[in-house]
Amino acid sequence: MPIGRWFSTIVAAFLATLAAGALSEHAFAQTPGVQAGGNAYAVDGVEVDASGADAVKAREQGIRDARRKALQMLVDRMVAPEDRARLPQVDDARLESMTRGVEFVNERSAPGRYIATLNVVFAPDQVKAWMSGAGAKTVETVQRPALVVPLWKGQDGVQPLDDRNSWRDAWQQLGSGGAVPVTVMRGDQTDQGVMTPEEAYVGDLSALSRLNARYRVPIIIVATVEGDKAKGTLTVGGLRYDTQTGQRSEIPKVSVPDAGQLSDAAKKMHAKVEEDWRGIATVRRDAQDSLDVVVPIRALADWVQVRQRLSAVPAVKNVSVKQLESDRAELRLDYFGSPEELQRTLAQAGLQLDKDADRWRLQPR
Repeated sequence: MPIGRWFSTIVAAFLATLAAGALSEHAFAQTPGVQAGGNAYAVDGVEVDASGADAVKAREQGIRDARRKALQMLVDRMVAPEDRARLPQVDDARLESMTRGVEFVNERSAPGRYIATLNVVFAPDQVKAWMSGAGAKTVETVQRPALVVPLWKGQDGVQPLDDRNSWRDAWQQLGSGGAVPVTVMRGDQTDQGVMTPEEAYVGDLSALSRLNARYRVPIIIVATVEGDKAKGTLTVGGLRYDTQTGQRSEIPKVSVPDAGQLSDAAKKMHAKVEEDWRGIATVRRDAQDSLDVVVPIRALADWVQVRQRLSAVPAVKNVSVKQLESDRAELRLDYFGSPEELQRTLAQAGLQLDKDADRWRLQPR
């Protein structure tokens, strides 16, 4: 056998092995309706402050308020913005029947007042019937948890990982809800053993990988504050590391008047991360189609990048390898939505989908 052909055969065999791994990972990643929290119809961290004639009445009102607030949060998460006005009002009786359960995370009662944080779980069938009955197109946003490494850099350099300050407090107050629920790095001896503050500050990929071996999250956000803790303007910025694709991107720096504004700065940074993820993770399940694509392969890294990024796109339901050669792979993508929506979603995931003559071509951007 000629050497060139022998080499191509070896490469193709190796690619086939990678493809098998990609398919198994993808099938796991795209289990419909499953979120990190385990239930697409659960809304966590609903805060209420209700009043009533006495403590019992106030508590009853608080639970009703929590159900209604949670339903609105679910609508914002699952219904396309242009369709939300179609949904009919729900009275208290129907809302109660749509609720599967309420979990009391934290509650305080006083004469005539009830303050609490609740988790509300809705009944999927009843919610779907209410939404579809109004002709609303539903979407699903798969959660993608993130680990936050809060850093403060002052005149003496980057502070220790276990430093307790208002920037760390701001991130801890965000809670675990939303499309990108966050966990704040512990900063304990174990963390300090795998990463130094300086490595975190520069975004050392080896250190971030070691850290992820402990926390095992899809995203690591290194959120930094630079300036004097006691006074003056602060600069907030950082970087975002995708542990699944290996991509690292900068978070643009912004100025904050003083430490009292750090809570708002953390919320805005988190909101931007969520916005970026929703662009990839929002799935319309009312339309489904298939598309045959060709992936040019110039090096093994091309195929690895494509399969890693495809596995992170919830709109792609399934990937089938039709043919695999040393210079290309022919795939069939089963996906939700339209071809145009798929193009936009893949672009946000770092993949370019173009039509070349009568064939679709997929490659890293």
